[in-house]
Amino acid sequence: MAKASQWISVFEDFIKDLRISSKEAPSEDERGAPLMLWESQRRFLNFVGTGLDDGIRQFYTLKSRQLGMTTISLALDLFWCAMNKNMFGALVTDNEKNRDINRMILRKYVNSFPKDYFGEEFYIVKDNRSFIEFSNGSRLDLLVAGTKAKSVSWAEGAGYVMAHLTEVGKYGSADGVESFMEALPQQNPNRLLIAESTANGFNVWRSMYMSAKDDPYTKRTLFCGWWSSDMNAIPRSDPRFLQYGTYAASGEERERVAAVAHLYGWRITPEQLAWIRWRQDNVGEADGIFAQNQPWTEDDAFVMSGYSFFQSRQVAKDIKEIIDAPPAPVEEGGYGYAAYRYELDGSFFDIKLHPIEDGEDREIELRVWEEPVAEGKYVIGMDPAWGRNDHKDRHGIEVYRCFGDKLIQVAEYASANVEVKHAAWVVAHLAGAYTDCIVNIDLNGPGRALMMEWEHVRDLLNAQMNEGLVRARDWENALGNARWYLYNRPDTMGRGFAANFETTWRTKSEIMHQMRGAYITRELVIRSIPLLDEMRIVVVDGSEIGAPESSGENSKDDRVFATALAVRAWINWRRPEMLGQGLTWQRVMDEESGKATPQNKALNQIVQRFFLTAEQRAQMEDIRPSWRVDMGLS
Repeated sequence: MAKASQWISVFEDFIKDLRISSKEAPSEDERGAPLMLWESQRRFLNFVGTGLDDGIRQFYTLKSRQLGMTTISLALDLFWCAMNKNMFGALVTDNEKNRDINRMILRKYVNSFPKDYFGEEFYIVKDNRSFIEFSNGSRLDLLVAGTKAKSVSWAEGAGYVMAHLTEVGKYGSADGVESFMEALPQQNPNRLLIAESTANGFNVWRSMYMSAKDDPYTKRTLFCGWWSSDMNAIPRSDPRFLQYGTYAASGEERERVAAVAHLYGWRITPEQLAWIRWRQDNVGEADGIFAQNQPWTEDDAFVMSGYSFFQSRQVAKDIKEIIDAPPAPVEEGGYGYAAYRYELDGSFFDIKLHPIEDGEDREIELRVWEEPVAEGKYVIGMDPAWGRNDHKDRHGIEVYRCFGDKLIQVAEYASANVEVKHAAWVVAHLAGAYTDCIVNIDLNGPGRALMMEWEHVRDLLNAQMNEGLVRARDWENALGNARWYLYNRPDTMGRGFAANFETTWRTKSEIMHQMRGAYITRELVIRSIPLLDEMRIVVVDGSEIGAPESSGENSKDDRVFATALAVRAWINWRRPEMLGQGLTWQRVMDEESGKATPQNKALNQIVQRFFLTAEQRAQMEDIRPSWRVDMGLS
C-alpha cells in the first residue's frame, strides 16, 4: 500500500477524469462537471490515507449534511474495485430509494470517464438492483439495511472484503449491523470498511462511532462539522453578511468557536459565522434537529438539546475540566483515582481486590477517588443489572460523601460480568469500607435477591464459626453502621417505611429530577468521566427518562441511576441532619485540613486492605507506600 501522500495522489489523478452531476457546479459537457474537492472531502481523504499508512482498515465518519461525503466515498468505492481485482464488496444503504440513487451515481461515474480510459481492464459487465459486476472480477453488492427494527436479513451475506455503509444512523436494526460487522475479514490486506452518517439521534451509529473512538489500534474516527464545507460561508459582498456577519460573537458562539479550534484545529471565519446564523434563523427546524444536521462538534451531533435530560454543555465542560486537570490525587487538585478489579471466586471471605495498572482501562471495575474518612458520612446507590429493563445489563454502584450542602463522588463500581450474588458482595464490601453509610438499591429485577444476599453476608460476619476470619481482617465492625435507605411516600402523613427503593414511571422521574437539580446547582460533584458520558445520552422520550434502547457499551445509564438513588438517600436522610449540625463542606474541610493524625494515616488503602488479614496488611505496610504513591498519583 502506498503512503498517504502517494495514495491520495493516485486517487486524485483517478478522479481528475471523473465527472459528476453537481447542484453547485455547471456541467462542462455531456459527461458532467469535474469533481472539485471541498475541504470536507479533502479532510476525509487525508483521514483515510493516513489511517491506511498506520495499518488501519476501518474508518468511521460522523458528518454534517451536504458535505459531499457520499460523493467522495462512492468514488472511493469505485476506485477500490478498479484497483483490486476480484474485489468482493458491499454498498449498504438505509432504503431502496437511496440504493437506486447510489447505483445510478456509480453507473454515471464509470460512464463519465473518457472512452478507453480503462481499456478492457475495467468496465461494467452486469448491473441490476442487487449488484454491479465489473470486468476485472470485482463485484459490489447493493444491500438495503432498512429502517425497521427487525430488518436483519440484509446482513446474512458473508465474504465481503470491502464495505461502505452510508447513513448508518437511519438503519433500523442494531442486530443486523452487528451481524454484518462480525463477518468482515480481519487479515486480508485489501480489506476496507467505510462507515459514514449524520447522527440522527441515539442509535446504533452512535454506538459504532463511540466504540471506534475507544479502539484506536484497529479503527479511526473523523468528525466533519458544517464548518468544513466550502459552501457554508457568506461572502462579505453578499447583503446577508450585513445582517448576520457584522456583530460580535455571543458568549455561546465564542465557546463553540473555541471548542472547534481546540478539538479540530479549525478557525471559523466571520463569513462562516454569518452563514450558520443565517441558516439557523431561516431553516425552520427545531434546535435539536438543527444541531444534528449542522453540528459544531460531535457532542452537538449526538445530543439533541431539546430532548437531552441533563444540560449537555455543562456536562461537556465538566468532562473537559477533568481531562485538563493535572494527573494528581483529589487532595492535590486533580481527579486521579486508584483503579481495581475484583476476584470473586469461592466464598465472601475469599474475594480479593487487585490494583489495575496504567493502560489496562478495560479491566477497571472500581474507581476510588477518596479513601474512607473516619468521621465521614456516606450514601451508596446501586442500580442492579436487568433491573429496569432487559437493556440495562450492568451493575452500577456509586459512593458519595455527604455534607449539608454538597454530595461528592468518592468511588464508583460498574461491571456486567458478575453474578447477582457477587454484586451483593461488592456493595457489602464498599459499605464495610465506607462504614457510616446509607445504601439505596433499586428493588426491580434482582434487587430483592441482592438484599437477601447482603443480609446473608451480615449473618456470616456475625456467625461464631467465622470469628477467626472476621478478627483476622478487623471486620468486627464491618456493616455495623451500614443501613438500608428507608422509603416513605412524601405525600402521606403515615410513618410506614419500606427498605430501599422501587423505580416506577413516577418515582423514576422524581429521583432523576432530584439528581438533575443537585447537578445544576453544583451540589452534586461528579469526578467520573464514564458517569458524565452516560449523562450526556440520557434523554426524555415522552414519560421515559434514560438512555435510548440501542446496543453497545456506549448506550448505558446504570451509573446515572445509581447516582440518582444516592442523591435520594442524601436528600431524605443525610442532608437534613447535617444541615442541622452545620456540617457544610467548607466547615468540615476546614476542620480536617492539616490533621494528618495516625488514625487518618491508617486509613490509606483501606478499600484494598479490607480483604487482607492483619498479617498481610502488616507486610503490605512494610513493602508498599501509601496508595497515592503506589498508584502513581503523587
